[in-house]
Amino acid sequence: VGGGYLLTGPAGIGKRTLARALAARLLCTTPVAGPPEGGDACGGCGSCRRVAAGTHPDLHVVTREEDRRDIRIDQVRELARWLALRPLEARWKVGVLEEADCLNDHGQNALLKTLEEPPGASVLVLTAVHPSHLLPTVRSRCQRLRLDPLPVPAVAAFLVSRGMAADRATALAARAGGIPGRALALADDPHADIRASMVEQLAELAQHDAARCSAVAQRLAKGAIEPALETAFAWYRDLLARVLGEPEDPPRAPAAAERLATIARRTTAERVLRQLETVYAASEAIDRNVNRVLALETMFLALRRLERETVPPAS
Repeated sequence: VGGGYLLTGPAGIGKRTLARALAARLLCTTPVAGPPEGGDACGGCGSCRRVAAGTHPDLHVVTREEDRRDIRIDQVRELARWLALRPLEARWKVGVLEEADCLNDHGQNALLKTLEEPPGASVLVLTAVHPSHLLPTVRSRCQRLRLDPLPVPAVAAFLVSRGMAADRATALAARAGGIPGRALALADDPHADIRASMVEQLAELAQHDAARCSAVAQRLAKGAIEPALETAFAWYRDLLARVLGEPEDPPRAPAAAERLATIARRTTAERVLRQLETVYAASEAIDRNVNRVLALETMFLALRRLERETVPPAS
């Protein structure tokens, strides 16, 4: 068992879940038999139940407070002091520091002594979406494990195991780009239909006539506009990344990825930036209480004009 671990990967991939599973395994009193290093936590002993409830005396989890952009240095110092103490019940003391990339330099420096000279019975697990935000001295003192997006069938199977219908699970897994947490968020998203509709309209925008643009604007104006505009921003951000040869993995607009790739081959970064500016202008106009239908119609017509410069409409 190492003294420090760094779990990295996109948001929703399961870093927090894996960190808790590792803590449960180290603290479990009756682990399931497995490889030489041991199997999984049993999940049923008193230790496992207390880990699940967050009440185990040898587990300390540090999270960023909701009203802050960073993790307080006092939280880090308290974690370091706690790890230096002897375990109360288990063989190990396990500290989990979530969103470690939200630590400022002072907070990271406060961790260095613990990482350089970890107490013999302590394990520190860090999670981070952006490991590059961590100091090289912090990264180099941790065993690093990157969690990558899963195959769509694996995520679909996970959703089915939670009681979701197979067809819906497959569709959500594809939209989530292989990220289980994102798939669960999409399943609980009250605006999922609005987002899906927006992706569909943007994917076929070059083929829309003015009447269709107006009809789509009127329909969207009756619902929640913010998720529709967020989807448009995500669509064009991902398109820009593809044009520049740096597509996200997974993309921020994973739906209709093939269509995005086709458009990217025929457009330019300048045009996509103009499309992003168009969406931004519509958002600003709506914030100023401009007529919602008019703002959306103007946006769709401008986007369609730019799109037709990129991909000729179907005859």
